[in-house]
Amino acid sequence: MKLNRLVAVSLIGVTLGGCAAAAPEGSGAAAAPLAAERARVYVYRELNPYDSPTWTAVSLNREKVGNSAPGQVFYRDVAPGTYEIEVRSDYLYPNQFKTVTLAPGATVYAKIQDVRSWGKSFDGGGTTFAVTIVDPAVARREIGALCPVAG
Repeated sequence: MKLNRLVAVSLIGVTLGGCAAAAPEGSGAAAAPLAAERARVYVYRELNPYDSPTWTAVSLNREKVGNSAPGQVFYRDVAPGTYEIEVRSDYLYPNQFKTVTLAPGATVYAKIQDVRSWGKSFDGGGTTFAVTIVDPAVARREIGALCPVAG
């Protein structure tokens, strides 16, 4: 089991070495400008060797908008409105998904977190993810070293 995690983390490191997509603000590369009549949702996961290397689907109002992987970030420009940010997960977790209301020009940062051991038996099986809305200054600092994913 530990060997599998080590191999997975090593592969993630190799994958991250080839980053070259459009990046979010604060990551050292320029993101596309946000149109005045749109809002932006950033989705990211930190690269933590203790978290699951499993990718998970991310949805806005039950419509898939991308996949989240450790150490990666992406964004989607959306019409202003209310959105539920959801992640595919093997187990339910209290307050697992987040609802945000976005005005024109607004930006929100959604961090996907691996909720270790939630719903797992001793022998493991399945991964639980939860969404956290992060303060913009904190989020920009956290995503500065992550790999941007083309949308």
